Amino acid sequence: MWTLLKAEAILSFAQFRRYFLNSLLSLGIMVLFFYGLFYGIALFVRAPLGGSSLSSLVLGFVVWTFTLGILHGIAQEIQTEATRGTLEQLALGRYRLETLFVVRSAFTVVVSLLMALIIVAALQAVTGVRLHFNPGGLPALLILALGVVGLSLALGALALYFKDVSMLFTIIQFGFLPYILAAKDAFAGQALLPLAPALHLAFRSFVGGEPVSTAMAVTALLNALVLFLAGLGLFRWVYGVVRRKGNLSMY
Repeated sequence: MWTLLKAEAILSFAQFRRYFLNSLLSLGIMVLFFYGLFYGIALFVRAPLGGSSLSSLVLGFVVWTFTLGILHGIAQEIQTEATRGTLEQLALGRYRLETLFVVRSAFTVVVSLLMALIIVAALQAVTGVRLHFNPGGLPALLILALGVVGLSLALGALALYFKDVSMLFTIIQFGFLPYILAAKDAFAGQALLPLAPALHLAFRSFVGGEPVSTAMAVTALLNALVLFLAGLGLFRWVYGVVRRKGNLSMY
């Protein structure tokens, strides 16, 4: 396992360094997109945004960008490897295919978290909003990432079978932002919805600066763990079906 972690770490760093300009441009586009979105909403409602509403909007956008990179990761990796003709080689390797992609997702989480912090700093400079940073915030994001990896595994399973799920991801991408913003009151009746408790904890920590209780943290962790195990189970099942049909390397 250490060999796999080391190899994926070297690969992630090499890709990030090689495509640094693209990553930098992506950050700039994200900040400009939010800048336009923020002032567009302010003009539409004909009132300045401020206080907790602005903080929630900023955090919602940052969490949206943080989760999308993780969510799309496995399916995108599968489509890329299939296009290159190397997916079957990965399946014949020393480690199980789902283990490989989970490890890659772990490094994606680290990169996405770093990018989210940079976006937070840029958005705070643009909008003047100040988010709270307390000890409960980072565990909430990590719990959220665990659940998102589960959803990413489910999308990866669909990519294994259907080979291209780009349009499905586009639908999810635009529906995810309002879902994130609606999760502020997760414990008021949405605790069983996917990712809702972890999203609630993130808003509670970073917007309200409120402490996180043990019950809330356990609920969020169980919710994310169920999503992760469900996604992992679906991935393994679809992988077995694809191998039996012999179309793993087909694109």
